[in-house]
Amino acid sequence: MLDKKLVVVYAILISSFLIAYPFMKSSALILSEPTKTEELMKTTKCRPQKNTVLSHQEIQKMQNKANIIFTMDDGWETQFTQGFHILKENGIKGSIAVIPTKVDTEGYMSLSQLNTLYNSGWDLMNHTNTHRHLSRLSKKQQKSELNGARTWLNNHCFKRASNIAVYPYGSYNQDTLKTLQEEHYRSARTIADGIQPNNGNKYLVRTINLLPSTDIEWVKEQIDKAINKRQTIVFTNHRFEQKADKAQMNFDPAKFKTIVNYVESKKDNLNILTYSEWLDLKGIN
Repeated sequence: MLDKKLVVVYAILISSFLIAYPFMKSSALILSEPTKTEELMKTTKCRPQKNTVLSHQEIQKMQNKANIIFTMDDGWETQFTQGFHILKENGIKGSIAVIPTKVDTEGYMSLSQLNTLYNSGWDLMNHTNTHRHLSRLSKKQQKSELNGARTWLNNHCFKRASNIAVYPYGSYNQDTLKTLQEEHYRSARTIADGIQPNNGNKYLVRTINLLPSTDIEWVKEQIDKAINKRQTIVFTNHRFEQKADKAQMNFDPAKFKTIVNYVESKKDNLNILTYSEWLDLKGIN
């Protein structure tokens, strides 16, 4: 017969196991079952990108024309409610510089709106993860800002232009340029005003900023000049609002529509492209 002390010990062990078993089972399930986020990441598959294959003659014809690119920085909501619809009326696609940490926050576009743009053929470019002055950061921090945004864009299936950077505040330095080259970025746009020359540095692309003070007739002259020299104009917008704000970063939608209509009227003499289409045309990988 078993010793009475052993019987008591066995009884205690069995009781403890019976009490603990339900909790052990639920913990095992928590550890073994993937979270909803993990399941989503496993099951989400990006749609294959449709690439338009142009003949040699078509490419040569396009290369003998000027180029117009409409870019918009930061991903403000008015770029969707105003800019997107104005361009869409003319069958034109644009390019948005996205700040991942601003998506779905007040005043900025939602993820759903970004999906609509991307599926409409728009580029979603890399405006860094948190929109900091790159020239004030270490090289390691700059790499983190750029690659963090690229990873976010890629993870959301916005791969087409995730390796095209737009410098926040136009801020960059030699470390930035080295990082872009080392990390295999295709191009980067500055905020330096002007028409982009044909043989310009791909990491120092110029732009024409559309601000409240911008004269529409002057813009038309720049478009005509680009046509004559077969050069490229990259337009940049921020918020679309009729009245100028303190930062002077907004633009009247009616004025924007006038510029878009003028570009459309010149379409026989120029290409209207997204940023990535422009790089494709120039053979920049």
